[in-house]
Amino acid sequence: MDTEKNELDFAARMRTAIEPARGVDDRGLRNAFASRLKQVAARPEVVPIEFDGRRIEVRRGGTLLGAAMKNGVRLMHVCGARTLCATCRVVVESGEENLTAMSATEKFSLRWHLSVSPRTRLACQARVNGPVEVEPVFPLCGELPGR
Repeated sequence: MDTEKNELDFAARMRTAIEPARGVDDRGLRNAFASRLKQVAARPEVVPIEFDGRRIEVRRGGTLLGAAMKNGVRLMHVCGARTLCATCRVVVESGEENLTAMSATEKFSLRWHLSVSPRTRLACQARVNGPVEVEPVFPLCGELPGR
């Protein structure tokens, strides 16, 4: 009889541990999470990134420069994205593994312009495969026309 009482006590403790705490309404949180999960699942080709402190979205495989221009973030690019001037240099704060590997041309351009840090990339060449945080080396002020 003692074993049966212990089992009933154990079952009651398990139920209270599994049940959500009374008075805490997490339905709103669950609904928000489910909604965001549906959005992400519906658009697997879109990657969120942080560019100069602003959260923007980029198409998977797109360049950092393209994402900046499309989202109204000003970034210098004197040569027109031809890997020549290195004015679109960015410092990768986090997520460098989510960028494509650096090409020989990009490495040459960065060395030529004395930017040999492994965290420095050209925004016109770095393609995004996942979330990253970057800061421009030469930031510009103001908004792009039409924004």
